[in-house]
Amino acid sequence: MQQSISKSLILLLAAVYAMTPYAIDSYLPAIPIIATDFNVDTSMIAITVSMYILGMAIGQLIGGPLSDRLGRQPVMTLGLLIFGVCSLMLALVESLEAFWFWRSLQAIGGGIAVVVVPATIRDNAEGKEAAKLFSLVMLIMMIAPSIAPAIGTFIMMNSSWHWIFNSSAVLAIVVAISAFFIMPKQVKAAGVKSNASFKSVLKFAPARGYLVAQVFSYAVIITFITNAPFAYLVKFGISETLFSGLFIANVVGVVIINRLNTFWLNRFDAEQLLLAFLGLKVIGGLILVISVLIMPHNLWLTASGFVICMAATGGTMSNASVSFLKHFGKSAGTASALMGAMQFFFGAMISGITALMLKDSLWPMVLVMLGCSLIALIATFKANNLNKNTSEIGTKQCFS
Repeated sequence: MQQSISKSLILLLAAVYAMTPYAIDSYLPAIPIIATDFNVDTSMIAITVSMYILGMAIGQLIGGPLSDRLGRQPVMTLGLLIFGVCSLMLALVESLEAFWFWRSLQAIGGGIAVVVVPATIRDNAEGKEAAKLFSLVMLIMMIAPSIAPAIGTFIMMNSSWHWIFNSSAVLAIVVAISAFFIMPKQVKAAGVKSNASFKSVLKFAPARGYLVAQVFSYAVIITFITNAPFAYLVKFGISETLFSGLFIANVVGVVIINRLNTFWLNRFDAEQLLLAFLGLKVIGGLILVISVLIMPHNLWLTASGFVICMAATGGTMSNASVSFLKHFGKSAGTASALMGAMQFFFGAMISGITALMLKDSLWPMVLVMLGCSLIALIATFKANNLNKNTSEIGTKQCFS
């Protein structure tokens, strides 16, 4: 067992994870104003959300293997500094092209830093302890999106949109300085160079099912976030106030499930809980299908399905991460990079295709959410059985 993870390190890892939702959501209220300042269509600024997701995936593919070779602390610090410098440049740009350029580099820096978080947890904790830490860090990541737009709005009420990016820069620099002092300097992938590649990680059967579960569980989240405005504001025609209230209900559900997950980890393994919460996510998907099929105009039945699906995320993302990464020792950075990159790539692709399919019906959205939940559930069930069988015959299950 590795060294015990300190509270200061937990706070640091949570802060790094919170940077991404803050960077994505804090400037959403400012998009129309930025577009006006650059004299372009709003869509030309809104597209930077997708650009950021793509940049995050690229950054993780760079940062994961690099952290296996050079150590976690220098790579995290490098990513944070890149993120911070690019945030400052975003506050100074005067053209759309420059905004796109620095936004993309900012995302790559964020990806380099973020990918070190799960690898660091894997370095310093195992089993149920690691699952609890993942659960706590994931909770911060999922709550941050509900707070960030309000912070962005507050900044704009008292200053200009430029200070939203200045605030990101200050946050990144402060966290980078903290990382230099708090991150365990001795963690260099167990002191041995990793010879694992993305291909070898992907081909490792005992872990692959949990990777699939993580990717498609995240796809459910991003599909909901991307298409919720159509479902609630267009299809049901509710007010912005009620829309915000329903979003808060999702956050409350996530918090409740997340805390229950932490409590139940004292009695059950992460793999068992992952299966249970994915089952809950499937139930939410089935409620959505029933609501569209039988009661298409019933807001509350549809909303209950969305809330159940999203609340279950409080127990799926963290358990899928720890179930996958526990199979990788010195290669945790590479494995974490593959998990993060696939999660962002597939999440963006699936949610984008779903958005294009939405016309006058919620069928594309609810079928995609149910389908992704079922894929994650089946993959986890198969992975649990495979690991049980290989454990019984004594097969090696870890990249040590």
